[in-house]
Order: sequence, then C-alpha cells, then structure tokens
Amino acid sequence: MKRIFCAAVFLISVSSFAQTKSIEFTKRLTYKIETSSENPYEQSDYEKVSYDYYIGKNNKEGLLSFYYSEPAEVYYSGESNFFVKNNWMIPVTVSGISKATSYAVYSAFAVTNENKVISKIDRKGNINGTSCQYYAVLSDPQDKENYEFCFCIDENSKTNNAEALFPDAKIKGLILAVEPKENDYRLVYKSSENASLKLDLDADKMIADAEEHKKEQEATYNAVDFAEAVDSAAYAYPNSTEMYNDPLYTYGDTSFENYELYSYLNPVYGITSTVLYKAKEYSDEGTVSRDQIVKLYKNLSKNLVKSLSSSKLITKEEKKELNDYFKTRIKEAEKFKPNAIETAVTDYSDYDYAAIDAASAAAAYVDDYDYYTKYESKYKNTESSEVSLAYDLLGDSEIKQNAPKYCEDLIKSIPNFQNKDLKYHVHNLTGQICDLYLYNNGGSVDYFVTIDEMRKSMLEIEKLRSSLSQKDQKSLLEFLKSLD
Repeated sequence: MKRIFCAAVFLISVSSFAQTKSIEFTKRLTYKIETSSENPYEQSDYEKVSYDYYIGKNNKEGLLSFYYSEPAEVYYSGESNFFVKNNWMIPVTVSGISKATSYAVYSAFAVTNENKVISKIDRKGNINGTSCQYYAVLSDPQDKENYEFCFCIDENSKTNNAEALFPDAKIKGLILAVEPKENDYRLVYKSSENASLKLDLDADKMIADAEEHKKEQEATYNAVDFAEAVDSAAYAYPNSTEMYNDPLYTYGDTSFENYELYSYLNPVYGITSTVLYKAKEYSDEGTVSRDQIVKLYKNLSKNLVKSLSSSKLITKEEKKELNDYFKTRIKEAEKFKPNAIETAVTDYSDYDYAAIDAASAAAAYVDDYDYYTKYESKYKNTESSEVSLAYDLLGDSEIKQNAPKYCEDLIKSIPNFQNKDLKYHVHNLTGQICDLYLYNNGGSVDYFVTIDEMRKSMLEIEKLRSSLSQKDQKSLLEFLKSLD
C-alpha cells in the first residue's frame, strides 16, 4: 500500500518551524481512488484511503492531506500532510499548539521537475457527468504520447486547485481526475465543502529553505559526479576486482528481502561506491583511506534513517529493520581487509586536488547533517490565548483510542474554578499530556512544543497555588486524582 501513497502524492502533487504568518484555507476537496483491479483485498484497501485537498483563500497555496479513514492492516498508518505552493510539495506536521506547523525541508520535492512541462493533450474526459480537458507531464513538449501521468481539469469550474499545483503552466480549474498512463487505478474528485482552517506558517521561508536544500544537494551530487568522471578518465584500478567485493561498494544487497525499503539503500551506496575509486587501498593514485569511507558510510546510513523516520516515511518497524541492516553491513565493512597497494609517491604534482576537495565537501556536508534539536529554554516566555490540541483535530478518528479516555470532552470535565487562570492552565496541562500520548502513536504532534506548553502551565499552576481558595485547591486535587 505504500506504493499507493507514493503514487498519489506525485499525482496531485530533520524539521524547521514556521510561526510568523497565517494562511487560511477556505475549501476542502475530497478525492478517492478508483481501481479496475478485481482483487477484493486491493479494492478494500483503496476504499479506506482518503485524500483531502485544502485550497488557500487566494488559490496560490494548497494543503494535501491523506490518511486511512478506517483501520486497515497495511504498511502505512496515520496521516501525512503536504503544503503546496510555487511548484513545491513540503511535508508539514500540524502542531496541537496554535496549529503551528513543523516542516521537513529534507523531504520537500517539486511537483514537476525543471526538465518537464505541463501541456494540454488531445484527449477529453467526463468524470461523474462533468466534462474536462486532459493535461500531461511531458519531458518532450512535442511528444504528447509519452508521459507517465495525466490530469483531467474542469477549466470552467470556479473551484481552482490547479493553479497552486501547476503555477508555471498558467492553468486554472478543478482537477477532476489524476491517472497514470498504464495502471489500474486513478484518483477521482468526489465532493467539496467550505472549510475554515488557519495555519501559522511562513510559506516564503519554507520555500526558500527547500530551494536552498536543493542547491546543496545538487552541489554534493555534482562533486561526486565530477570525481567519478576524473576517475574514469585518469585512474588505474589494479585492485578493482577486490573492490567490487567490498561491502562498501555494493549498490544493494540481494539478500535484503523487503522490497518496500530496498530503494532506500541506493543513495548510501551511490556515494560510497563512487568514493571507493579514490581509496588508497584500490588505486595506486588513491587520495583517501578506506577508513574515511567507512566513517562516511556510518554517517550516511544513520542520517538517512533519521530523515526517513522524522518525515514519517517509514514505520517504527521499518526503521528498526533498516538500522539492523546497516549495523550488520558496518560490521562487515570494518572486518573487511583489502590488500593495500604499496606506492612510493615522489611527485605530488599528479594529485587531483579538485577530486579530493569534491569528495571532502561531500563528506563534510553529510557530517554537518544534524537531525537532533538543540535544547533552548524558552517555555517560560510561551504565551497562548487559547488551548489548541492535536487531539481535538482528530474528529472521529480511531487514533483517539491511543490517548487516555479523559481526553475526550476534556474541557467539560474540568471544574469551574473560581480562578479563571487556573482553569486555563489545568486544561492546557492535561490536554498537552493527551497529545504527548499520541506522539509516535498515530497523532501529528510537535513533541518539543508540547513539552514546553506542559512546563509552562505546570509553572503557572504552582505560582497560583498560594493564592488559591481552599475550594479551588480541593477541586484541583480531586480532578487530578480522577484522571485515569
């Protein structure tokens, strides 16, 4: 089923924080997957997947949200959200605190790549009684038969979600269907309704961060490509046969049976296999040691798994499986002892310093990857005018059962304290505890902000305690004891 999600994201297609601006989404569109497959299990799984697309007030932004509308035994569970603007898809997590959003810039991607265009093709459709015009994503504008995906757009509709998805194509209208050229499923528009959703985020900063990360990636890949080109033209590899048996060289392990995760191995081996050509152990003009490459492999694999996990692209079980695999390969790489090439270097003019710098830059870039969040003591300055919880955004979702029972209709069970500030902070404290139970347990929760809110309310309650009436003190104690 992960295949379904990846395809659907493209079809209508660790963290930073944005809290300086507010974007309002005024309409929600609902899509469903239709399939011609006769497999009843596949049909059932498709039916349980819901896709909502929220349109921004000015039609320039969108929010794609997809999730399982009911429990299913599948690889993916929970909810994923993507902010859409200026041809970018940026994964976001909606916090329970003032609906702030955290976003994963390392997982952002373009709806259409720079070398592709959106073009009208000679095909029209009729989706549930509404006529529409087909457009396709083309690599060659002149070859309108060669494409992977196409979109059927009602250009006469006042509802407009095409503009945010394809800003460069100057297309407006309602996307009625998205379908691959050769497959047995398609995404189809079902209904729309007015919405009132506001998110505090800085769209310009998110896009700027995504573009900056893209430039850094391109610089790293170009450095590796350059080094590989130099190797092919000038280096001799007398120990190449042994290098091909090196655990650091393999582009993938055929014994790795999880097909869903197999493709994630390639980025790591794509880099280490290239840099191995410059290892002193394998080339008589090698410039780096194999030990350096082992260290690079450790950093690449560790940060890859963290990135996939923080972006919620893999489950806890898949994270463990990848970590176990890389740990095993690291042990194999450390035990592997190639026969070093003995060379007496007397002329340093032949050193390819450009290649050395390129490989060092790639390694440094990976070393600087830091997915941990440095602690900042800022909770005392937190100011909120209302309690906003991730739990309250779940609606009728089954995920609610993963939090304490008291979380449902929490505000109704809080005593009517004489001190109004006390009621606010008791609500906020116990509500944030509900959110904390949902973190990594099905909910979209900002872990650190939730803890900060809890600490803030705990502090404020203690500051109020000496001034509370006996009635309020008694009610507070009885309420806390009543929680399950």
